[in-house]
Parts: sequence; C-alpha cells; structure tokens
Amino acid sequence: MRDPIAVPIRLVLRQDRSLPHFQRKLYHFLMGAVCFCLYAFVLDRTQALWVLAILGGGFVALDLLRLGSPAMNALTLRFFGRIMRREELRSVTGNSFYIFGMMVLVLFFPRPIVLLSIAFLAAGDPVAAVVGTLYGKHKLVGKKSLEGALANFMVSWLAVYFISVFLLDVPVDHLIALSWVGALCSVAAELLPLPIDDNFTIPVFSACFLSLANSVLHLF
Repeated sequence: MRDPIAVPIRLVLRQDRSLPHFQRKLYHFLMGAVCFCLYAFVLDRTQALWVLAILGGGFVALDLLRLGSPAMNALTLRFFGRIMRREELRSVTGNSFYIFGMMVLVLFFPRPIVLLSIAFLAAGDPVAAVVGTLYGKHKLVGKKSLEGALANFMVSWLAVYFISVFLLDVPVDHLIALSWVGALCSVAAELLPLPIDDNFTIPVFSACFLSLANSVLHLF
C-alpha cells in the first residue's frame, strides 16, 4: 500500500534553495499583494490587528499543530507541498513568520512605512531571490549576490516611487530621495545574515531602517 505522505514529501525535498522555486515566489507575491491592498484600501489599523490576530493566529496555531499530527501534516503537504521548503517539513512554515512580521509592522509603525515594507517583501525579495539564483555570480553575503541585490534595488525603487505618488502624502520634492532611501533599506534588510526566516526580518528591519532614515531626513 502506497504511503499517502510519500509523494508530497518528495515534492518538498526537491525544493532546494539553489533552485528559483517560482511557485513559492509567486505565492508570496500574491500574499503580499493581498495584505498590501487590504491595508491600503480596506482595513484601518485596529481592523488589521483583529484580522491578523484571528485569522493569522488561527493559521499559526494550525501550523504548530501539524508538527505533532502526522495526519494534519500529510494534509498540509498535499495542498501546500509545492510551495514549501524542505526545512519546513519539521518546523513552522514561512507563512507563520510572515504573519508575525505583519503583526509587528501594524503594531509599531505608521501606515506609510507598513505599506512600503510589505511591498519590499512582496516584490523586492522574490525578484532578488530569482535573479540571484539564476544569474548571481558575485556573492555579497552568504549565498546572496550583487545581481540579486541590484534587482531588489530597482524593483523596490519603483515600488516606493509609485506607492508614494498614488497612495502616500509625500511632498513632490521628496519623491526621488525617498525612492533611493527606501530601496536601500529594502536591500539592506534582505542582505542581513540573521538566523530568522526572512518573511519576518525583511519587513520588520525595512520598517526599522525606514523609520530611522525618516527621523533624520524627514521624507514623509
């Protein structure tokens, strides 16, 4: 009799960090886009915290429970195996860190910084990972490359500029400076060699760097 969990596990084991893993990147982009749109157009701060606490908290609880339940873990692998990393077979997934990161952002940072930080995670990080994996030849930090960092910078620069123009009350004469500073913050957060999932570190440290830069340069 075939083990029902064997095939999903094999799918996950094939997801090595030396591969682009396009499905995972697309999933994280769409997840970030949903979070961005909800906080930009639908939810205020209090409502966002409730959604994160109830829906996000429920997801994290299920993520923890599956580690002690073979049946639940098998179900999770069957539905989400194609977007999971091999290390997530025996640990919480990047989704849980994503939710923790969103909670910290909404709790401690103003709306403009939250939106930009979500954009860095949703767009800058996946582009950096894909470009770095496929074309990265000049390593900067660990496996992260100059090529990936430059791709992140360009995407983040454009994201800051257009978000600032269409959604944020940023003075016109600050747009270019904010785009440069924001993109640099995105790259710096993505390159940090921390032993924590980057779904948490990228948005949180991007927000910290942006807040520090804004306190000095008064860009918002």
